[in-house]
Amino acid sequence: MRSRTSALAFLLAISQASFAQDPSVFDAGLDNQMGLVFSPDGNTAFWTAWNGRWGSKSDNQRTIYMSQLKDGSWSSPSAMPFSGDYTDDDPFVSPDGRWLYFVSNRPAFDDDKSSDGDIWRYRIRDGHELERLSVNSSSAEYSPVVTASGTLYFASSREGGYGQGDLYMATANGSSFNTPSALGPTINSATGEWNLWVSADEKEMIFEASSRSSNISVAGDLYYTTRSAQGWEPAVPLDRLNSSGSDLMPRMHPDGETLYFTTALIGGTARVTIAKRDDQTGRFSP
Repeated sequence: MRSRTSALAFLLAISQASFAQDPSVFDAGLDNQMGLVFSPDGNTAFWTAWNGRWGSKSDNQRTIYMSQLKDGSWSSPSAMPFSGDYTDDDPFVSPDGRWLYFVSNRPAFDDDKSSDGDIWRYRIRDGHELERLSVNSSSAEYSPVVTASGTLYFASSREGGYGQGDLYMATANGSSFNTPSALGPTINSATGEWNLWVSADEKEMIFEASSRSSNISVAGDLYYTTRSAQGWEPAVPLDRLNSSGSDLMPRMHPDGETLYFTTALIGGTARVTIAKRDDQTGRFSP
């Protein structure tokens, strides 16, 4: 078996060096901040914010916020026009900048009584329509990510996978998607895989996994993998990033150098943290 050191093509570590944007700029005045992501041009930020303690009954309804860079300053956070009546989470902007994908417990139709999360998308420009995707199941979906090819990656607790939660992909089919398929055992396991980031060229992936024997935290650690001609390589834990809490929701800034992720402690709050890629080595380091 390869050692963690030799297997890691990219070592990650929390950095206080220069970076795309300090996440504290996007404080909406609520207890929690999670899933900070940027438009492809880097001029619009989206994230989820809410009140309450992580993992407790006070963990309240989540709302997606946005801020825009204008004249060198970020605007005050404002809720997205579709968000506020339901729990909306896990925002991601498509590589063409046209769609904001997210997860919501909003009803799919008038008499829908289910409360599991489904994947939706909002057209950021050209009509602003809201659409529920056909890939959803009767179980919960999480963390939609779209690549340059139009392929959708996401997590789901649906039946037929490897464990309690798994990562899936669905290739584009016109304006819709083909039937999703689970990623293989180099990614998915008998425990849980929950949310992810995939590079636009589908050569890198970072995701959260829970309950693995290699985890620092049972609740969730970040793992990294690359894709070769043979497929996704076995994922390895990013121990320099992982903590005793939940480490989740990885999102890369368009600069390709700054990784944003979320850290939360049970009974505490969730906040966005950063790591920085070294320009010369291609690795993330302090």
